[in-house]
Amino acid sequence: MRTNSFTNNMRLKTDAELKTILKEKSKYTEQAIQAVIWELEDRNLIEKSEEPYIDPLKEEEISDTVVKESNINNNESNFEEFEKPFLYSKKSIQGFTIFFSTLFGTILLMSNLKVLKKQKARMQVLVFGISYTVLITIILNLYPQILFLSIIFNLIGYGVLVEYYWNKNIGKNFSYKKKQIWIPLIISIAITMLFVFLQFLPQILGV
Repeated sequence: MRTNSFTNNMRLKTDAELKTILKEKSKYTEQAIQAVIWELEDRNLIEKSEEPYIDPLKEEEISDTVVKESNINNNESNFEEFEKPFLYSKKSIQGFTIFFSTLFGTILLMSNLKVLKKQKARMQVLVFGISYTVLITIILNLYPQILFLSIIFNLIGYGVLVEYYWNKNIGKNFSYKKKQIWIPLIISIAITMLFVFLQFLPQILGV
């Protein structure tokens, strides 16, 4: 039986609603579109296809009348529950992890998992981020003379965050919209500057 996490929701939609989602498929996740296609096939509204994520409807087959009818029935709903979520990208997590620390990358990944309502995975990532940060701090205090050691550890941290936690809990090829990084970037810079200031404060005060 062909089902996924969106199947039950799609079974409650009208024919017009399903066709509307399919017409605007670029806005929604691949899993949601697949569920729409399966449901339309089960209702014998389109021909069955063996290939996944194939749109068997041509653009002209979904008329403006159908779209208007769907909007009326749904009170102009945009089917937000099926839309691609806004997530911080792997590149963003990489940048924050390498240039700030693994803990900063951890926070971005936790934000993504919160959007996807994966609470258990969030806690696992948090435990890793804190534990790994403590371990790095201890090692760096023991071997402060080794150059670029912190960058190497941050690269390893990024690898664990993305190659393990991201791929396991979000999916390697998960489709999403990229979330802007300006707010966390400003916060991260401010926190880093504060730590640098506190580190050199005794020298500034002549203590």
